[in-house]
Amino acid sequence: MYSIMSCSGWGAEGTSLLGACSMAWISLVFIVFLTLILRRQTEDGFLSGTGFNVISAFILGIGANVLVTALIGDARWSLLAGIIGVAVGGFVVGMFFDMSGGGDGE
Repeated sequence: MYSIMSCSGWGAEGTSLLGACSMAWISLVFIVFLTLILRRQTEDGFLSGTGFNVISAFILGIGANVLVTALIGDARWSLLAGIIGVAVGGFVVGMFFDMSGGGDGE
């Protein structure tokens, strides 16, 4: 098991400046920013009118990222799993439950 909080499991190479633990944190931050960008684009950007559920995108994206990181410890696969989680949670669940936000109350 790999721990993103204590950076245990990767060894000495994993705790370096751009080691595996740092890359896992960067992939987690990338998933958060991707979700926020997609939420904004579905409100009034090029994806305007597309259903997007931001809550399930956060839950499935971050959950898949952390789960794959904990199991295999590779930031590339956890980033891919997080992107798939954001897509499934945001767009597929958004087809049924649209919770995109609508900041101006229209």
